[in-house]
Amino acid sequence: MTTPIIRRITLNALFQPLTTERLVGNFTIRNTSSGNAVLLCDDGVTELPMDRSQQFTLEGVDLSKIQAKGGLGDVLVVTGSIRTV
Repeated sequence: MTTPIIRRITLNALFQPLTTERLVGNFTIRNTSSGNAVLLCDDGVTELPMDRSQQFTLEGVDLSKIQAKGGLGDVLVVTGSIRTV
């Protein structure tokens, strides 16, 4: 069974997880702000820049393991579905 999810995440200058609780599923992460956002890869070192209006679709990921930062007030939108057992 899957549960739909839509989240708006306001970024700041420090990396923060996309969610504090474990959420595993298939998600599209879209940068809806006018500036650039940066995702931190799970190695804790590699940074992946996201241009304005860029999006990534990820399958079978845990949102609590993905971190992001951006300019003050920049926003990421996460849509998709979580897996429930």
